[in-house]
Amino acid sequence: MIHATHGDDREVHAQVCAFNTAFEELDLMFRWDAQTYRSLASADSDYGKISQYIETHCAHLLTAYSAEFLCQAIVERKNSMVEACRQNTVQYQDSTQRARLWRARNDQAARV
Repeated sequence: MIHATHGDDREVHAQVCAFNTAFEELDLMFRWDAQTYRSLASADSDYGKISQYIETHCAHLLTAYSAEFLCQAIVERKNSMVEACRQNTVQYQDSTQRARLWRARNDQAARV
């Protein structure tokens, strides 16, 4: 059995933080946790993870948007946030709150 390392956990949490930030910015009503992210590990790409999740949990979105459109929008936003989430030192398990705290802290620094 392979055990996850602390670095693996940090990367999972960074990915979850970045995805949740993208979902929030796009006003999508779903949030992932580490368990959800890991359950999508069989998908070969971020596009695959998102497609699998949407088809399983919110297929109704596919009546208004194409899977390709949704995936592209989410992945673009997620990729723009992942490095910031990796650098985030706030130690919360809830990555949605972590993303909000990071954004608030970043906005504050930009005003100074």
